Amino acid sequence: MLNIAHAIAIAFFVGCGDEPASTGPSSAGPVAASDEPPPPPADVDVELPVLPEGDVYAVDPDSSKIEFTGSQVTGSQDGSFQSFSGSVVLADDEAIGTKFIIDIATTTSGHEKLTEHLLSKDFFHAEKYPTATFVSSELIAAGGSGAVTHDVKGVLELHGKTRPLSFPATVIVGAMATTVEASFDINRQNWGVSYPGKPDNLIEDDVQIRLSLRFPTTDAGSEAPATQ
Repeated sequence: MLNIAHAIAIAFFVGCGDEPASTGPSSAGPVAASDEPPPPPADVDVELPVLPEGDVYAVDPDSSKIEFTGSQVTGSQDGSFQSFSGSVVLADDEAIGTKFIIDIATTTSGHEKLTEHLLSKDFFHAEKYPTATFVSSELIAAGGSGAVTHDVKGVLELHGKTRPLSFPATVIVGAMATTVEASFDINRQNWGVSYPGKPDNLIEDDVQIRLSLRFPTTDAGSEAPATQ
C-alpha cells in the first residue's frame, strides 16, 4: 500500500536482511530460521481488472488524501502522495467500481533526504516505475453495523508487480459526493520492495495505507475528467 528515516524508509515497503552465513543442522537444537524474505504469493503479475459500466465520477484531489506510515525498530514515519487521479463508478446509487493512479514522483515524507531515499532504487524506484495503479474487481457489501461498509477487492500495480489486494473500506454515496475511507496494511515484500534498513534498525515489512477519497457527483463534478 506505505519508519522512514532513511533506514526506516517507510514507503510502502520494508525488506529483507542480508543473507546469513550458511549453517547446517545441529544435534543441539533446531536449525535457526532464515533471514531470507518469504516467497512471493503464487498469484503474481495478474491482469488489471476492467471497471464495470456505469456513471463515472472523477476524484477531487484537493479534498482527498493518500497517505502511508512505515515502521522500523526505533519508530515510525508518515508519508503521502501529493498527486493522483482516479474515479468511482456508480449504478443505481451504488458504488460498483473504483480506480486510482498515483504519481510516485510526488512522494513526500517531510524530510528531504528521506524523500530522496524513498524515490531511489532502494524503495519506489520512481524513475523506472513512475506510477502505481489500483483497479477494483469487486465491491462487496459488508455485513453487520460497523463503520466498514464494503470489502474492496482488486489488483495493485506497484514497483513493476501486479498483485491482488483487498481491504475494508467505508464507502458512502451521498447527494453531493461519493466518499471512500480506508486504513489497511500491505506487505511491501509482495511488490518487490525489500530494502532492509540498517542492521541495528531494521524496517518492518507491513506498511499502513490510508485512503480518504472524495468523488463529487454533482453536475459539475461529473464534468471533471474521469479515469476509466
